Formats: sequence, C-alpha cells, structure tokens
Amino acid sequence: MMLIYVSPITYKLCTQIVHVTKNPKLGSQGMSSSSPLTVKRSQVVIVKPSNATPDVSLSLSTLDNDPNLESLAKTIYVYAPPSSKADVHDPASLFQQALAHALVYYYPLAGKLHRGSHDHRLELRCSPAEGVPFVRATADCTLSSLNYLEDTDADLYQLVPSDVAVRSGGYNPLALQITLFACGGITFAAALSHSLCDGFGASQFFKALTELAEGKKQPSIIPVWDRHCLTPNNFSVTGQVEQGQAPKLVNFEEACSPVAISPYTPSNDMVCEILNVTSEEITQLKEKVEGEVTTLEILAAHVWRSRCRALKLNLDGTSQFGMAVGIRRIVDPPLPEGYYGNAFVMANIVMKVSELNNSPLSHVVTLIKEAKRAALEKSYVSEQLRKIERKLKMKVACEGGNGALFLLTDWRHLGLLNKVDFGYGGSLSIIPLVSDICIFLPRKHGGVRVQITLPKPAMDNFKEHMINTLCL
Repeated sequence: MMLIYVSPITYKLCTQIVHVTKNPKLGSQGMSSSSPLTVKRSQVVIVKPSNATPDVSLSLSTLDNDPNLESLAKTIYVYAPPSSKADVHDPASLFQQALAHALVYYYPLAGKLHRGSHDHRLELRCSPAEGVPFVRATADCTLSSLNYLEDTDADLYQLVPSDVAVRSGGYNPLALQITLFACGGITFAAALSHSLCDGFGASQFFKALTELAEGKKQPSIIPVWDRHCLTPNNFSVTGQVEQGQAPKLVNFEEACSPVAISPYTPSNDMVCEILNVTSEEITQLKEKVEGEVTTLEILAAHVWRSRCRALKLNLDGTSQFGMAVGIRRIVDPPLPEGYYGNAFVMANIVMKVSELNNSPLSHVVTLIKEAKRAALEKSYVSEQLRKIERKLKMKVACEGGNGALFLLTDWRHLGLLNKVDFGYGGSLSIIPLVSDICIFLPRKHGGVRVQITLPKPAMDNFKEHMINTLCL
C-alpha cells in the first residue's frame, strides 16, 4: 500500500482520462429520448448591476489562482412546470431583474477575468460598463418528453450559454441562460468561473439570486471578497508541528510512476452517465465495512475500485484518487461569513492497481479516511498554498495517464436542489456538463446520483462491477 498526499496544483496534470468528444451525451440507463431538443436563442443581453458599483481591479487567492481550476463550470437546473402558470408569469424577466439586483452585491461576477503573462496570476477587472451575458431561449418540446433530462441523447449544450469571451482581452466569469419549454417548465443554466467560486460559493450566489427573485431587498448573506485570506502570507499555522507529524508533499511524477494505462483509452467514444444509487444500496455497502463510515467514504471507495476494474488498468501501474475536501472550518484566521471563493484542497491517494483491485472495500475506505484527515491539517493546507505559489509560473506537462486518475467532488450538501427555487418548488435535478471529474449529486428521494464519464465499453463494465459488489 502507498498512501501519498499530493499538491493540488498537480491533481489534473498527470492523467487526462482520454481525448473527450466535445459534447458527451448524458443519461442514466442508456435510453434514448423520443423527442428531439431544438433550442432557439435570442440575442445576448448584457445585464449590468442595477446600482453603481466600484471601478476596481481585484486580486484572487492562491487557491483561486490554481491554473487547474481555470474553467467555466457549466450546470443545468431543471424545473417542472409550476402548478399554475400564473405562479411564474415571465421567468426570463424575473431572472434578469434578480440578476441585475444581485450584481450590486456580486459585482465581481460582472467583471473581466485575465491571467497575467508575466506572473501567471489572475486579475479581475471590474468596471461599471461591464455586465453578465444573459440569454433567453425557447424549446418547442416538453420537459416530460425528454424525461426531464434524466435520460436523453439530446445535445444539452444547447441549454447553456455559449462562450462569449476572447481570452486575450479578458473573459466573462459568468453567463446565464433561461430556456422556456412548451410545457411551462424551464431550465436555468450557468457558466461560472471555477476560479471565482467553489461549490459553496456558487450555491451562495444562486441562493441570493433566488431570494432577490422572491422580492427580498437584499441577500440573507452579504458576500465578502477578502481573497487575501487564503494566501501563504495570511494563512498561518498555530502552534508547533511536531517533527515528522506534518503531512508530506512528494514529487508527483515520482509518486505516480509508473502510471497505469487502459486498453480503452484514448477513445473518441466517450459517454457521460448519471447512475442512481439508492439509500438501500448504500446501506448494503456500509454493512460490508466494520465501524462507522460515511456515505461519501463508502461510495467513493466503491466507485474508485469499480472504475479501476472497468478500465482494466494494468496491474503493475498506479491509480490516483483525488477528492475535494472543504477547509472553511479549519482556516486560521476564520474566513468571514459570505466568503465565496475557493476554499478546498484535494485529499489524494496513490495505489498500485493490483492492490486496489484485490483489496477489501474496508481497506480502501481506511485510506480515504486517512487522506481526508491529512487534508484538514492546517500545516497541509499551508504547504499546499506555498506549493501552488511556487508553481504558478511553471508550465507543467505530464504525458500519458490514460484514465488512471480518478477525481471526485461531492455536491450533495450544497443546497442546490431545494434552496435554488425561483418559485418552482425547487429543481428536479442538477446536471453538470463535465467530463473529467466524478460528481456525487443529491437525489430527490434519497440516495446519491453518481455522474461519471468513461469510454463506452468501460462504462458497460463499470455498471456491471457496481452491481456485482452489491450482490456479493
């Protein structure tokens, strides 16, 4: 067994799964939709704050500056038709007005994001002339004909705003699209810069948008920028760390060598699916492990091992596991309420494929527990910040990998399903359009929705391994 804690600057560098197709389709059981999706977009409107905002340039935290986070996270929220059409008369106008109001408080999201060529650091330029691209759209079909996007071969990228930025001149960190379906249901889609917000930060903004749409004068939580809090100069470790006790960061390339490869990669036949794992199935998994274990720990172990077996990674290679762990409660000094920047590090493990394949689930769970515990050490976080700063100017590349890296994040406790309401009684589901990370999503009736992307033959293997373990 090899348990190694790796800097977050490296967690995406060593192993890209494959060359992913541009628009992977999403579905839960491989079923096809009986109704095509054709979306008509209106012209992009730039929504500006409804009141005056500062004309400033803002710097970001060390975690925000991680080049591996610089992407637009695209997510779709699905809302069933309201019980009465009078409940939400004009949803697009409602969203647009709420957005203008919200940007008074979240004016950085209306800025332009740049990465400097000389120091490779991010800068956010905020000007009263800037705003957020907003798109109104319509679809002639009903959401029910698409099974509320739970099972569809439709091109879901029609429902999210297109990239409207030119990186050389800065780009918009946020864009929104509202699509009204023939049934009266809607999808609300956001393209939001991960460099500006983590999951909790995004949730805070969307909840504020909901509150303002409901008619409140201001958000219940007032946002705070304060990105200086998570830089090496301001994040401190209290007390003395005993010799040998601090989690050790190691050279990633050495730790991962030799990286496992899969016969299914590279591939252009990628599928992204959402698998429903019920509460009863999770209980069955927990019964296989002695002692207390969380749903996150047991399901992470099960999915990682099933994925490794499904990809048929070579036994003498290594597989890497990386899981986002929130650090808001251990930051010293404490982050202010309303902080919406990135506040997580990666808990990482490296294991030989042969050991991962043959180990009992309890052993893999133990390693995940240890990695989580280490990631919450203040000395670990402090060293992670320093390591990112050292590597900001470096152009790091790593050849190969072919699926050996498994990245995981948990969205179940962000409040995105029920608290982002907009008068529709909460969203039916959340669909992130991603291809390089596994996401645990909330499920309306208990359990977990597991979103994962794999080559098609490996996906079939993955489902089989997931089910077989439950039946043992």
